[in-house]
Amino acid sequence: MRPPILLKTILDICFIFSAFSLVVFLISLIITFSTETDLSFVSIEKPPEDLNNFALWGLILIEVIKTCAFVYGLYVLRKLIRSFFGNKLYTKLQITALNLSGRLICLSVILGAVSEFLKKMIVDSRIELNFGFEFSFSSFWIILAFGIFLIFLSKVFANARQLKQENELTI
Repeated sequence: MRPPILLKTILDICFIFSAFSLVVFLISLIITFSTETDLSFVSIEKPPEDLNNFALWGLILIEVIKTCAFVYGLYVLRKLIRSFFGNKLYTKLQITALNLSGRLICLSVILGAVSEFLKKMIVDSRIELNFGFEFSFSSFWIILAFGIFLIFLSKVFANARQLKQENELTI
């Protein structure tokens, strides 16, 4: 089996850009927190006057957790792809990496939906659920399906590992 070099390269680029944006965001949060400046830079065009700072920090915390989960999921996927270069299939590392990255991607998508709901509820003072199907690769449903697919694939790998071990014991 040829190693997936193109996939490894794409994941490396995505991870580097995601990690860089996370670090820049965290540094700006630390600077904002230490200087106690206005928090209006957090994607709110014009913050209302009665906006609670506690609510805003809660939204920021959810966004940071969501982004960290996504970046760590990309990191685990990178480790998984690198494990395929050793020409060993169905290892415990691969099964665990598939399961963990799928769970992290699902967590990131769900936290993103919760964050959008809370942002509209707190900032715009309205309740709106939007689970429509977008025709893009950044759609809620497509990314959630990708995470669930990785979890399912980990179960397939676990089953294949068990069958492989039974086949090696058979004379």
